[in-house]
Amino acid sequence: MDYIIGAGAILESGENGSITPATLHAQVNEALAARVKAVAIDFEGASPASLRRLLVVAQGFKAAAFRTGVTDRLREQRTCELADVLSTLAKAAGTGEVHLFSHWLPDVQTCTQLAQQGIEVVAHPLETIDAASVVAGQRNRRWRAA
Repeated sequence: MDYIIGAGAILESGENGSITPATLHAQVNEALAARVKAVAIDFEGASPASLRRLLVVAQGFKAAAFRTGVTDRLREQRTCELADVLSTLAKAAGTGEVHLFSHWLPDVQTCTQLAQQGIEVVAHPLETIDAASVVAGQRNRRWRAA
């Protein structure tokens, strides 16, 4: 086993949407950890329609680099669709892949928009992550595959 470690943010959707800086330590198999540069994780949702909080992380990034490359750009856009978020993340991380860990798959429109920019969504079941620790502000949240 190995880890995906990096700086990121928890994005909350809706009228009172927010961006909370976060860091991630996620235990995955060694081959996957070596390949992943840009990560999006939905720990809660069952479908794209139920997406309320999305953790986005750039592996190996420090908080300042993530803020400049991703968070500040998302704030400038004000309203973002999933494709906007994943595109911004991939470009900042310098990769053509975003690895999505969730209980759902992105819709065709999102994948098409990203493909037009040369970005592929690589979907993984949430259980691909054996264990994770997310530190956001003063809160530390742990997750473990069932």
